[in-house]
Amino acid sequence: MIFLHSMMQFTNNQGRIKRRGREETAIIPKRVKKRNFTIFLSIIPHELVLLILELISRRDLIELASTSKAIRCVLELYLFSHVKTSWCDLLSIWNDQGKPAGISKPNLIEKLRLTTCCSQNEWTFPFAELLKGNLTRLELCTSGSTNFFKYTSEGCQLRVLQVHAVKPGSVFNLEHLVPFARLQKLLLHDFEIEAFDENDWCPHLSTLELDDCTWRYPFQLENFGRDKIDTLCLHYTNHFVMSERFRMFLNGPHFRRLRHLSITNREKNLKLTLSVHIMKLIESIPTLRTLELRGNIYNETLNNFTSSDWENCISYVGVRDVKVFYSSFLN
Repeated sequence: MIFLHSMMQFTNNQGRIKRRGREETAIIPKRVKKRNFTIFLSIIPHELVLLILELISRRDLIELASTSKAIRCVLELYLFSHVKTSWCDLLSIWNDQGKPAGISKPNLIEKLRLTTCCSQNEWTFPFAELLKGNLTRLELCTSGSTNFFKYTSEGCQLRVLQVHAVKPGSVFNLEHLVPFARLQKLLLHDFEIEAFDENDWCPHLSTLELDDCTWRYPFQLENFGRDKIDTLCLHYTNHFVMSERFRMFLNGPHFRRLRHLSITNREKNLKLTLSVHIMKLIESIPTLRTLELRGNIYNETLNNFTSSDWENCISYVGVRDVKVFYSSFLN
């Protein structure tokens, strides 16, 4: 609505004329309105366009870009920045030049989401060609290990990688992501994390989100980078949240720069008790600023807080300058 209102406001202003001291509105032909709208799109600030696009659907953007070649030329930067496709569709339009045949400027793609998985395509598809442009975010499903990423050439612009494992027992190793030297955010779903030593792979990795991911001895989460990880989010819907490996992490994680830690237990039949572990967590991470506990998590101290005991609640939440957000406080 804002987008259309702005367009109409600009178009109407173009049709106002002065006649004998009075302002009158002239009848503007459709072709003139379309031309004025194209001019409006070409002069509007990029930041304002981004705000407007948040208020309209993807379908609206596609239909708007289809109204004329001139409008499409202006909007293609935003139209092709986010692309969603299946393996079947991607392979069907990938031509000999290594770019989607339907896109004249593949460098416009900034975010790509593959909605299906195929083990054969993962190993044979030229990811190096796909990632050598301006692609900064990639989301895909995989039917097995992420080892195929190792064969991607270095130098890509990828900043965010989100991978969903479809097959149980799929293995992840940070060594697989060696080509992604600029990676800043990693999101893994349903992977079994293979043991690897702490190293300089992905030197800019600062945000790590693990959803139903497991690991075995001797691996520790700090191996992702105790001096790199700033934000760590752990979400579980299975029994691993009650495992010895997870408890060992709670007893004393040793991240040196971690500022934000979030733990979510969505398993309704397994209650995660953190009455003692919270203080150990805070004491073992001096840089911690926020701790979020969500879902089926029990803490005796927090559960006993009432509105009449709010002063103690504040002093506890503010211990060592760490803000503790508990699920019982949140909607």
